[in-house]
Amino acid sequence: MLVGTRILTVDTDEGPKPVEIRLYLPEPYDTVWHARYEIDWPEGTVRSHAVGNDTIAALHAAIEKIGSELHMSRYHHDRTLWWVKPWVGYGFPLPKGARDLLIGHDQQFYGLD
Repeated sequence: MLVGTRILTVDTDEGPKPVEIRLYLPEPYDTVWHARYEIDWPEGTVRSHAVGNDTIAALHAAIEKIGSELHMSRYHHDRTLWWVKPWVGYGFPLPKGARDLLIGHDQQFYGLD
């Protein structure tokens, strides 16, 4: 079951392209929970998941993993990926050890500027 979506945008030579992110309700798997997510990049959909000991841990891990994938993307490095203007950032948290990668308003939100 779909929990939520977010639409980011990539500016390309052909014009803006939507990047839809979908997060799904965690499902039990053996003794843990899996939270699936999908990112529709211009070149194709990435499907992955995160694991947690309960549903909250799985969702939290998935949201941070999405944030990591966004910040590791070539679109982030090219500064062509954005959420809503004038917001600078994507509105996804990063794991504590990677928060130095946050930009703009996301960085301010975590008190890192």
